[in-house]
Amino acid sequence: MDYDNCLRQIQDFLENSPLVILGSGASAAYGLPLMYQISDEIKKHSDKFSTDEYAELCNNLDNTNLEAAIDETSLCEVSLEVLRNIIWDYINKKDLEFSQSLSDDSSNFAIADLLGTLVSSASNTTTVVTTNYDRLAEYAADLIGTTTVTGFEGNLIRYFELPTTTIKNRRIKTRERIVNVWKVHGSLDWFLDKNSNIVSYPLPTNIPDGHTPLIIPPGKGKYSVTHHEPYRDIIKQADDAFSKAGSYLCIGYGFNDDHLQPWLIREIKNGKPIVVLCRTATDACKKNVISSDVKKYVVVERSTDSKTLVTGNGYSEVFDGDFWELSNFIKTIWR
Repeated sequence: MDYDNCLRQIQDFLENSPLVILGSGASAAYGLPLMYQISDEIKKHSDKFSTDEYAELCNNLDNTNLEAAIDETSLCEVSLEVLRNIIWDYINKKDLEFSQSLSDDSSNFAIADLLGTLVSSASNTTTVVTTNYDRLAEYAADLIGTTTVTGFEGNLIRYFELPTTTIKNRRIKTRERIVNVWKVHGSLDWFLDKNSNIVSYPLPTNIPDGHTPLIIPPGKGKYSVTHHEPYRDIIKQADDAFSKAGSYLCIGYGFNDDHLQPWLIREIKNGKPIVVLCRTATDACKKNVISSDVKKYVVVERSTDSKTLVTGNGYSEVFDGDFWELSNFIKTIWR
């Protein structure tokens, strides 16, 4: 397939209300840590674990991925809670660093550009489903002036502007433009308070006293946790969004999560188009998309610094340009 026809195919796939799936690769571009970096951070906290637990955990972290390492380590309930807090502290710090950078320059925030493009469609609505804890989707929605629906009320980024006719008209437009953000593994802002109430505090720098972060750490335990609130209802919302979506745009998603896979794979095998944007396609992506019986797919990944590999049904081509990277992808597809 030649370059123009390839772009036309991607445009056709994404013209029908695409649901956006953000994976860890999408956040990594903005300084949020990947799994191996979280593993390195955990190893810095020897004082938080017993000597035996720490030695076993570090050995497993050195020899396998984070999720498997947690599963293979005999951690007591207290240590599992400590692990959750370490992960929360580390990711929250990186998230706040990014939010502070937005005050200097938000012009290169491609996720905001993407959501702005999608929400400008006739429906005025777009949906993001993510396994990430960070607030990048919420920052992006605030920056483009939309109502963010997360299951919690409120916004993160606010500016001082007294009421005027212009402001009133903008508020009406904001109410009409909606970004749904369904975070199936929880969020940095979600907590269980000492009375077991589910609460959300914007941009906390630390875990509030007496509160438990509502993020689901990697490991097999996450599948039992999601039977509880708020995850259960959030997952229902995500499932409904998958069913209603016309197509799917996956960004930095490795196809390694059983909370999303069943719905996504079910829908694309039933004929809905999928576009995968990534630095390198994972083995799981190749298995579930490229090597499966998916009839309408395009995987866009890095070939070299200046070239992009595009794989679709019956073809695999290398093109000039680095449009595997989100900001360039937006300029290329929605030019």
